[in-house]
Amino acid sequence: MTEDSTDSPTKNPFWDFSVSAYRVDGVAAACLRLQDRHGVDVNLFFYFCWLGAVRDSAIETGEVATVVEATVDWREQVVRPLRDVRRNMKSGFPGMDAGAVESLRSQVKRIELDSERQQQDFLYMMTNNTKEKMDLSVLAVARADRNIRRYFDEIGVSAEPADEADCETVLAGCFRAGSVAAG
Repeated sequence: MTEDSTDSPTKNPFWDFSVSAYRVDGVAAACLRLQDRHGVDVNLFFYFCWLGAVRDSAIETGEVATVVEATVDWREQVVRPLRDVRRNMKSGFPGMDAGAVESLRSQVKRIELDSERQQQDFLYMMTNNTKEKMDLSVLAVARADRNIRRYFDEIGVSAEPADEADCETVLAGCFRAGSVAAG
């Protein structure tokens, strides 16, 4: 997700959930720290949180591996390179027109967001066994937390206290945003 995820008419409740969560105070910063420290895929983080709200059980370890494997090429060959280009352009380039560079950076940012949307649409299409209405109970938060821990295990992240705090911030934001999106 980029720092200015925009509204768009969707038929993907997972995307709506993610955009709403990303806008909750503190969530974007926590996501970016997890991404920068450990290579966490923010789309997958949100996906596993969303599944906690729309499924009756936590995702199985094998399912986590399947999801990670199904998205790794897109993330590594499309999303991450676009993010790197956008970030590299942030400080400008000596001798280049700053306004022109920023305009191009904005276009890259839009393409990066579109690539994340494509990934989320793909993830949504992979989803099965979901409820019509989101469950935002304490049990759903626990399922989402279990999903995230399985995701971290899959990608080899051993969460430190700062990571745990960021995870709690994102989880709280997801379920607060979920209540807004569901209402």
